[in-house]
Amino acid sequence: KVLELGPAGNDGLYRATGFDKETYGYYKPSGEGFYRKQASYPPLSSEAPNTIKYGDRELVLTKEPGSETYRATYSDSGKDSAMTFYRSSDGRFYQASGLKGGGLIRHIDKPYSELREGDAGYDEELLDITDDSPLLEDILASLSEDLYPTSEENVQSIYKKYQSGDAAAGETEVVLCRGTIGPQAENIVSFKTAGGIEGGDVEVLPVSAEIAQEQVRSGRIVPEYTTDLSVADRFSREHYLIIVKVKVRYLTRGSVSESGWVMPKNTPVDPVGIIDRTYGKAENTGQANASK
Repeated sequence: KVLELGPAGNDGLYRATGFDKETYGYYKPSGEGFYRKQASYPPLSSEAPNTIKYGDRELVLTKEPGSETYRATYSDSGKDSAMTFYRSSDGRFYQASGLKGGGLIRHIDKPYSELREGDAGYDEELLDITDDSPLLEDILASLSEDLYPTSEENVQSIYKKYQSGDAAAGETEVVLCRGTIGPQAENIVSFKTAGGIEGGDVEVLPVSAEIAQEQVRSGRIVPEYTTDLSVADRFSREHYLIIVKVKVRYLTRGSVSESGWVMPKNTPVDPVGIIDRTYGKAENTGQANASK
């Protein structure tokens, strides 16, 4: 199906419209020339077409007069958060703004045994599993689209431009992630550096190609992040997932097979998400990710 993308408003979303003028969802730019379809929320039922399940809550959406948006209020611990949504032609809703917009997102990943019907990744045939959970792609979609890593193709494209002398490309921020142990993940959040150490340096130079290759061969030399959710899924299980924004000028190619990108330990990063995937059990730090 051929779809045309056009701005839906001032919230950064793009409406996908077909030749039949129907709306087939909403997308968000994911770097130069790339767009990622946003997660959608189906109506609760035909009898409640403007009610959705948002996490463990039911939200009633109200059409705003003279606008294409719907508004809802999320109440938690005495605080109300205003949220806005768009609606596609099939009746599904796409979040435009509101809860979880901006700031660090924290989440505790639940094993299959603790999931309930309506939760992301719920499967009644897996309810006896206490030490595993749904794929990261399913989990992140239920939290925020902002947690998705930038596509590998896009990072490579921007990186090549920077390597070719385009200084502006080097200032572009991309989203990368990695699995690591809990204390280091918290240090990355606290110190806002790639390796979770004090003293971020905005002038730090990228890791040399030689050190990057040594990291690929031996590990535990410099921090290595990835654009590949399947890689991050593997390394973060029974540990933590940390998701950051970082400027391309700090990156050096790491493991090609794992879509890896290395950077100095004191590289400034903007942590956007931290997910506890220990399932309530003590971490085995000896099985942590093989990068610093």
